[in-house]
Amino acid sequence: MFSAAVSEILLYGGIAVMGAAAAAAVAAVLLFHLSGKRLAECLEKEFGKKRR
Repeated sequence: MFSAAVSEILLYGGIAVMGAAAAAAVAAVLLFHLSGKRLAECLEKEFGKKRR
């Protein structure tokens, strides 16, 4: 019978949480990138090209 120590459960649980956080970070970056592009296009259409 497998009896995992509390430290092993915490180790593997922490690894799982880190993986989930990394996946969520990648999803957030992609979402913000896409919505930023859409916003820039909308602003360019409404106000014209950005002055430099």
